[in-house]
Amino acid sequence: MDRFADLGGIRLCYRDEGPRDAPAVLLVTGLGMQLVEWPDALVARLARRFRVIRADNRDMGLSQRMGPEIPQLPEGFRWISRHAVAAPYHLADMADDLLALADHLGIGRFAVAGFSMGGMIAQHLALRAPGRVTALASLSSCAGDPVVAGTDENDWMISRFFLPHASREALLEAYCESAEFYSGGTAPKDAPATRAGAEALAARMEAGGGDCGGYLRQAFAITDSPGWTAELARLRVPALVVHGTDDPCLPAECGRLAAARIPGAELRLHEGLGHWISDGMGGDLCGWLETLAAPLPA
Repeated sequence: MDRFADLGGIRLCYRDEGPRDAPAVLLVTGLGMQLVEWPDALVARLARRFRVIRADNRDMGLSQRMGPEIPQLPEGFRWISRHAVAAPYHLADMADDLLALADHLGIGRFAVAGFSMGGMIAQHLALRAPGRVTALASLSSCAGDPVVAGTDENDWMISRFFLPHASREALLEAYCESAEFYSGGTAPKDAPATRAGAEALAARMEAGGGDCGGYLRQAFAITDSPGWTAELARLRVPALVVHGTDDPCLPAECGRLAAARIPGAELRLHEGLGHWISDGMGGDLCGWLETLAAPLPA
């Protein structure tokens, strides 16, 4: 069930599942993603043993839209270069939103797992609250100085979200094409399940007020955030890095570098996986957290 928290000027939508007295796990979504994009099977498995908190980041889903509007990208601009536009907020601000949500829920300590941009936010959480984050999982993400250039096809796909959609049908088509592309074809765009997922995402976005530039603002939060590579060396928490070898958005080298920069991090590469929360990735995350569950404080 969707719930809402007013956190000092930011209103976040979240879901809170699993036993209230169990160790807490915070799931952090990626660029343009909504909390419902964490696979149901993964959430259900975690919720048997953990208190699972997942939220729509600011500017997405049912959470608050932020300003100001960022001008549209110039024609022919392939990607967003670092510091090309001053972002209205940074990754650290998004991490602070989630810390405030934990406070709101009375959760002192928690494990955190983030996908893509969510992995970057999770790293900021661990750096900003070292006494509270008990374990860190970075999935299909990168660390320090984000690598945001991908393939030509990826640039085209992302542009589908940066630009306004002429109709609801155009938005649905973009969602379905994105699922097929990033999943490496395991979620075909014409499959009924893919279409149903797109319908659910579009409905939540509409209920939250539409995009209103949120996707672009989140993207600039990534590229305009100061680098944090050197800071990662001070982390002292169990860490897991999972990445696909065929990720078209953030190449597998991003995962390798993240694992090298986070002290003691365990690296798991999935052959042939794209930029997607697959069953295998979800299984890695659940199994890893379950092995840590005994020593994790509630």
